[in-house]
Amino acid sequence: MKNQYTTLIRNNANDLIKSSKEVNNFLESQLVSSKIVYTVNLVLEEILTNIIKYAFDDKGEHDIRVLLVLEDTGLIIEFVDDGQEFNPLSVPPPRMKESILESTEGGLGLHLVRQAVESIEYHRDKGRNVLKMTITYS
Repeated sequence: MKNQYTTLIRNNANDLIKSSKEVNNFLESQLVSSKIVYTVNLVLEEILTNIIKYAFDDKGEHDIRVLLVLEDTGLIIEFVDDGQEFNPLSVPPPRMKESILESTEGGLGLHLVRQAVESIEYHRDKGRNVLKMTITYS
């Protein structure tokens, strides 16, 4: 089994919502388990929100490419954007306290993503951030 889906998202919240629906339709058409769909939605929400909010210095429109590849053993998600260089692997995990309200601000979404995926890779290619994650089927 190998099937893929690619979409371009503009750096705005409306495109984020629209693309999430399209990704869900694709995953459901491929009979992906609800657990994997949930994980993909978590990853999309956290990563795209961070890119939209923090990656761009200007107010102009930017495209964010999202690629999903279904393979026999798992799902690969890749994000490519032309924003500021940012390696999410360099962000330390948040300091957790007894209450989430007392925990440090920032990094919690990235921490959740790291916990939800099996692997995560980052590199910079020709002025673009490339973030690739793998979710294995269980």
